[in-house]
Amino acid sequence: MNKWVTVLMVVLCLMVATAVVAQSVTYPAEEFAARRAALCDSVGEGYVLMFGASNRQPGLRFRQDNDFYYLTGVEDLNAALVIDVQRDCRAILFLPSQGKGEIKMGGANLLEDSERADQAGFARIVELARLHEMLAYSQTRQASSLWLRLQEPDFVDQHRRETRGYLAREFATGFGQPSVNAYRASLLADRFPSIAVKDVTPHLDALRMIKTAREIEVLRRNGRIGAQAIQRSIEATAPGKYEYELAAEAAYIVRKSGCEGDGYAPIVASGPNLAAWHYERNDRKLEEGDLIVMDYGGSLGYLTIDITRTWPASGTFSDRELEVYRCVLEAQKAVIAAIRPGVTREETRAICSEIFAKHGFGDHRPFGCGGHFVGMSVHDVGDEKEPFAPGMVLAIEPIIAIDDEQIHVRIEDTVLVTDDGAEVLSADLPKEIEEVLALVGRSVAAD
Repeated sequence: MNKWVTVLMVVLCLMVATAVVAQSVTYPAEEFAARRAALCDSVGEGYVLMFGASNRQPGLRFRQDNDFYYLTGVEDLNAALVIDVQRDCRAILFLPSQGKGEIKMGGANLLEDSERADQAGFARIVELARLHEMLAYSQTRQASSLWLRLQEPDFVDQHRRETRGYLAREFATGFGQPSVNAYRASLLADRFPSIAVKDVTPHLDALRMIKTAREIEVLRRNGRIGAQAIQRSIEATAPGKYEYELAAEAAYIVRKSGCEGDGYAPIVASGPNLAAWHYERNDRKLEEGDLIVMDYGGSLGYLTIDITRTWPASGTFSDRELEVYRCVLEAQKAVIAAIRPGVTREETRAICSEIFAKHGFGDHRPFGCGGHFVGMSVHDVGDEKEPFAPGMVLAIEPIIAIDDEQIHVRIEDTVLVTDDGAEVLSADLPKEIEEVLALVGRSVAAD
């Protein structure tokens, strides 16, 4: 056989092996029932009350409240969930009744769609108007607790603490509105004074911090999608193009592969824009000699992925850029190699600090070396003081930024903590210097 035919067959086999099936993700009802059972085991008694989102996000595909979706898988608006912890974790879903016009415009919710409702896994689905009656009856149980989310929600691209921070800034003006969570807690305490309102948030966060087997499979697939997306952007790079063109190349792969949307707004920073770590305008034209940092990932099955790569617009690093890149790459690989159950973030930061100092960058903080949780939010919930444990998913992203030289090198991968080490979920995307440089502008050259 001709050797070039053999080479072509190998390449085609690799393409098939790494291809991502273009399909959205749905979870079986058993997944959500298992999550509710774990929550019931954690809180121990009383009732859990959760609320879904009340409004759609303008201009975007609807995304349910993360915590509500985690427990229900329901994307209907204005939903509420009551879990009777001591009655076998019995779950009742409350939904508003709909008129014909509402159904025609937006589709029937589970209350109106009996076929879907039968498969949803709830003990009952009833009208939202009966929620207060249900809560009134719950007061008859002696020493009953009502578990409510008292902390702020998180969003696909926003941690709970970030939500709290934005609320605090609104309060500082003197005209900020009270948090919906705070309002609900106050209202329930007034209307049902014999119920002890408690915070369910720590219990939810502890569960979400450790991913289920199904979540891990979705994250693996999303890691492959994200790797393909950013690789396409690297291949499309050339001086004279705009940052938004590179973002569009990646977004195409993410949408085509079945993702609901972006895990966060794509960051494609070049030249002077490197100084803003979460730069999102993406409107600058690439120039010769520019360094590019791209941070991007999609949301698939309500689970995000977080990947960053750094590369030169012209396909060649300067000597100084190479010096920084080698340091960051060594640090990232060393941290990932060190991850295993029981290791702490203090230990991984110390690894980075030692490598930074060895390369002459000892004055730079080991930012990103401890890793942040990744899951339903790109900066996911969880206790960062806890040592690593199997099922945790982290983004490891050492950064060295030298603003006055327009150098910012960030190499980020999403990593699953396993029983004996770490699995890089975004491993399909090259990060070794020669491999990255070989990709730069490849599709442009082919044209």
